[in-house]
Amino acid sequence: MNELIGKGRAAYRQMEEACSLLVSSGNWQRVGTSDIRLFLDMYVQSLLLKMAQANGSVSGDMKRFIAEAPARDVLSIGKASSGEAALNIGHKNRSFAEGTPLLLRCCVAMDDKDGTSSAQQFVAGVSQLLYAAADVDGGLTGNQLSFITGYLGGLRTFLLTRAAGRHVSGTQEAARRVDIPGGDGRGNAGARKQESVKAEKAPEKAKQEEPEKTLEELMAELDSLIGLDGVKREVRSLINLIKVRKMRKEHDLKVMDMSFHMVFTGNPGTGKTTVARLVAKIYKQLGFLSKGQLIETDRSGLVAGYVGQTAGKVTEVVSSALGGILFIDEAYALARKGMDNDFGREAIDTLVKLMEDNRDDLVVIVAGYTDEMHDFLTSNPGLISRFNKYIDFPDYTDDELMAILAMNAKKQGYTVSDEANAVVREMLQKMTVGERMDFGNARGMRNTLEKLVQEQANRLAGVDGEITKDMLCEIVKEDAIIAINGEEAAKNHGEQKDEKPEDAGAEAGETTGAEAGKEENAAEGQV
Repeated sequence: MNELIGKGRAAYRQMEEACSLLVSSGNWQRVGTSDIRLFLDMYVQSLLLKMAQANGSVSGDMKRFIAEAPARDVLSIGKASSGEAALNIGHKNRSFAEGTPLLLRCCVAMDDKDGTSSAQQFVAGVSQLLYAAADVDGGLTGNQLSFITGYLGGLRTFLLTRAAGRHVSGTQEAARRVDIPGGDGRGNAGARKQESVKAEKAPEKAKQEEPEKTLEELMAELDSLIGLDGVKREVRSLINLIKVRKMRKEHDLKVMDMSFHMVFTGNPGTGKTTVARLVAKIYKQLGFLSKGQLIETDRSGLVAGYVGQTAGKVTEVVSSALGGILFIDEAYALARKGMDNDFGREAIDTLVKLMEDNRDDLVVIVAGYTDEMHDFLTSNPGLISRFNKYIDFPDYTDDELMAILAMNAKKQGYTVSDEANAVVREMLQKMTVGERMDFGNARGMRNTLEKLVQEQANRLAGVDGEITKDMLCEIVKEDAIIAINGEEAAKNHGEQKDEKPEDAGAEAGETTGAEAGKEENAAEGQV
């Protein structure tokens, strides 16, 4: 065990060296004033707990590893009364291990500016840390392997796309960038900024060229969303309020001064962004907002630079949202506990003032996990009073997720057979609470459909005869088994299907007495 902890500490030191370079070069001070090692320790422990959650439990040895591998046990994992208590701590701090870590984004920005290679070193440290942790309980499990390859794959994809000068997910990734002032050292800072602005504005221009939908069409689109009955009621209530306020104005009656800023709470993939986009368009059709655009951002789109620069960045983002909705995802990241010197506080203070100054033609929607959003709203005395509408987005039920799968498949010209649907439903039913959270609701079903389509293509590529239109459209049980459980499971399924009754009978004939009776009873039970 001591040897594994030693490997964990060596991996940690690799990441720590990259962080030290951020500080010594002055680049970290351009992002925040908090202790960078506090960020690192919280990230490391949250990440290890997330992997433990994917594996289903935390053993005593794993608790010790998580507590002792980083420089400090900042989450007090070593004092946790049980593995379940440790997982609860990880759940409360899960935001530190989600998405591309802030420290890695800072390393990439520094590498772009100074020509260093700290990002590769940081990712190498993460890789060594995860594999060392996986050996703690006796060897790498399937769940751990899946988590490690998926997580490291995401980090390496981020590095590759940044190196190629592209963004992983268009405008949203552009908003997540951490740009260190000073350009690339060759006078190209202005050109790079212009490229970023163009990347953000291009999708907006394309949207403006699309024909606007009528209010009736937008309401029908809202009603067509699967599930979310409570959310739809809340949105309709807001729409009714705006309609009546408009009628009172037309009759020269007093209109109560009200705030229409909102808080969306819920887990990832529950439709928060989709509903926010619809609300923006509906508000425009009602005449409540002048443009109806939705500007999406998060912490990295609002916080940057030295003291005073964050305020300017927030002002720029808010200005781009005037006439529409500013949607701030994972807003709680602006007000993390224990980070009082962080520039996120400056972003919140600036946001509060701008919300008040532009309340007649701006709606701000902040979104995130329920518990963390409470911390965010209480971080500034004037913040919580600006939001008087709270809408909770519950997780989808199994039936709703299956309906989402069918809907997405139909949109893409596919049908999923009943047998394949049964395999997907079984996957949902077997998920632990932690796995269900990581799955991501509707987002997880979109990913599942992509896997099904991939496996269908692999199967059809091996067909010797004619491939019909129906074959191209149908996803079958075999596709689902491989997509969800792997090729070995599909192979076992095929062997069971090909097994002949007479072979089973011959094997049974070779047994005698009580053994034959046991096998006969077992066969009857399977039927």
